[in-house]
Amino acid sequence: MEAPVLEELRKLKKLQHCDEQIYRREEELDALPEESESLETRIREMEGKVTELRNGIATQQEELRKRTDILSRGEEKLKAITGKQSAIRNKEEYNTLLREIDNIKRFNKEIEEEVAEIGREMEIKTQELKLVEDEHLAKIAECRQKLTENKKRTSQLEREIDRMYEERDKIAGGIRQAVLRKYERILENSKGGRALAEVENYLCRGCNMTLPPQLYNNVLKAERVETCPNCQCILVPSESRKGDKKGTVVRDETSRPADEDDE
Repeated sequence: MEAPVLEELRKLKKLQHCDEQIYRREEELDALPEESESLETRIREMEGKVTELRNGIATQQEELRKRTDILSRGEEKLKAITGKQSAIRNKEEYNTLLREIDNIKRFNKEIEEEVAEIGREMEIKTQELKLVEDEHLAKIAECRQKLTENKKRTSQLEREIDRMYEERDKIAGGIRQAVLRKYERILENSKGGRALAEVENYLCRGCNMTLPPQLYNNVLKAERVETCPNCQCILVPSESRKGDKKGTVVRDETSRPADEDDE
């Protein structure tokens, strides 16, 4: 007949497996908001860069419009003043008119240079905007797609975790309260979400500590719940031990220390 404690240890292994699944999913679930926030930050930064370039080009377009209007008025003024030459009565008026014409021409030339410079800057910014749009808009679309996937994954994880907690409650219901409390206390204090450790060839697989022979034999006998003195995990016989038969616990004679007495 199988030892009751051994059967209980097997239930604990099922519970541990369920808790590991819950632990991994909760870790992933906890990480998703931070990942989504990072994606949203990247989207804002990329959209901000595109908007900055677009606004810069719009500002230059407005400045170009203003300079073009000024140049147009300057040319009209130059045309109007040039048309007054026929009405000049003396040399002094002629010289004054020439100076005025010269000033208007210099002013118009400066405006023309400014218009040309703004045009060159706009061309550069337009090329830069195209490059940024081609690069950033594609990345923004990828980020938004990932956000959508994260939202779906969050809902999926929440459903899976709820289902696993229901399964966990069923498994835990078949374990003695004293043993369950011990298991949960160890699980709460563990860093990796584990409260059980298999034992094989005198080694605790939770921390690789070599167990005392008597403790090792007690684990194989499964007459009581034993814990590792180092990592505090509940010790369970390894399913892969040589000589084991389903439903029984036997001692691994080949792995025993040479000076241990046979029972």
